[in-house]
Amino acid sequence: MNKVLIADNERKIKKFDYDYYLKHKNYQMASAIAALGVANDIVEAFYQDEANLTTKDMVLRLYALLQGLFVSIDALYALAYSITGANNAVNINNNSYMRTLKYIRNDVVGHPANRVINSKKNAYCILDNEKITKKSFTYYIYSEDLVKEKVIDIDELLVQYYKEANGLLDELYSILSKFSNINPLKELISKVLYDFYKTSRYMDSLNKFIDKYKEIYPTSKKEQHRVVWRIENIMRLSDISNSNKDITDLIQYCIGLELNKIHRTIHGIDYKHKKDFELPTTVVSLYRFLNRNPEYVAYVKYLGDADHPLFYDKLKSLYEAVSLKKMQGAMDYLGFMITLYKGGLKDLVYAIALPILEYRKKE
Repeated sequence: MNKVLIADNERKIKKFDYDYYLKHKNYQMASAIAALGVANDIVEAFYQDEANLTTKDMVLRLYALLQGLFVSIDALYALAYSITGANNAVNINNNSYMRTLKYIRNDVVGHPANRVINSKKNAYCILDNEKITKKSFTYYIYSEDLVKEKVIDIDELLVQYYKEANGLLDELYSILSKFSNINPLKELISKVLYDFYKTSRYMDSLNKFIDKYKEIYPTSKKEQHRVVWRIENIMRLSDISNSNKDITDLIQYCIGLELNKIHRTIHGIDYKHKKDFELPTTVVSLYRFLNRNPEYVAYVKYLGDADHPLFYDKLKSLYEAVSLKKMQGAMDYLGFMITLYKGGLKDLVYAIALPILEYRKKE
């Protein structure tokens, strides 16, 4: 394990004054800082050289390691929320290892006797206790007709975690130091949304917002800043050319949703006229299907993460269901998502899925 990354992480954590936050009763900050420190203790204990470790010892250490990393990611988000006041001001989910870590932890520690491979099959995860080392571990996912072996490289998982966590801690400390400078962004993002919905010519005002954001956060990257990630999604969406007018209307609507997500990050609330925006025909068609077929509403939660093990299974099943009902708008929508997914455009899949994720069951 790279001890330099751990030492760097500890230095970055110490920049946040734990004693100060505890004294001033900012318990959210204090607890998040403490949890990050505990994670480092667990990692160091996992790698500590000791003679005559039994299989039981290694199981205990692995459980602690996976749970400690899982908690530390939650602590990073808590720290970000405490500093920015927004749930989505920063982001680490663009790192595939971080998303994978969640699934690994749930397989091995969280719910091994109650996993799901797809919409039709339950699955059960069994850790191979004898194959746990300080370098890797192995577990198996069993279903009715499938046994899948998963070998996890512990060193690589930890290196990716520390690289991501260290970068995020730098960004959070920068935000903490400059948070009073965020006000100019409020006016600028409001102007972007006004131009988008009133004139459809919003790129000039968006570029001004981007310039100011980069001025305030010169080292910002999409891996830590959701605003940067959403801007990249908007640029990708605006570059799509499609001969189907219903799809181009859907793309424009999704750009508006991404802009509103940025507005919510900066202001803490939705853009004031969001409820008045007209839904595209593709979205109306899909919402109508979900209203009439509530057994498919449970699929919605899987469609926001193209890396989720059940993502494609749920998307394909939903597409087949709307096809049987001959709902052309919904077919166009979901078919477009499938095309993006098969093309490896996972960020665009998320952006296009935003209207689905905003669906609320009709009462």
